[in-house]
Amino acid sequence: MKEIVIILRPSCYFKTKQALSDHRFFAMNSKEVLGRGRATVRFTAGEGTAMTLKEQIHENALVAKKMIEIVVPDEAVQEVIDVVLSVNSHGTEGDGKIFVLPVEESIRIHTGERGDDALI
Repeated sequence: MKEIVIILRPSCYFKTKQALSDHRFFAMNSKEVLGRGRATVRFTAGEGTAMTLKEQIHENALVAKKMIEIVVPDEAVQEVIDVVLSVNSHGTEGDGKIFVLPVEESIRIHTGERGDDALI
């Protein structure tokens, strides 16, 4: 089993969630996160003249993102990655990241099922 952590633009969240559901990946957790990658983040805040905006430039700020966490059997990892890339690849910085982590065990508390049987 693997845990796939997907960090993406908030504007792509609902499309990604729908695409995953369309491919029968329903069980997931999501949350709002703040972060930044390698590139410097620059933006201006507020309105005004060019002179006042220059004073309001923020660098290295954290940017709002969405994070989806999904645990799948090993054989489903590439399909999830392909679905996420198909929705989120715009060819620009800030498109997001995908992390794949090992999961040692899963247990459904209600029934005691273990392993892949506890995932679905």
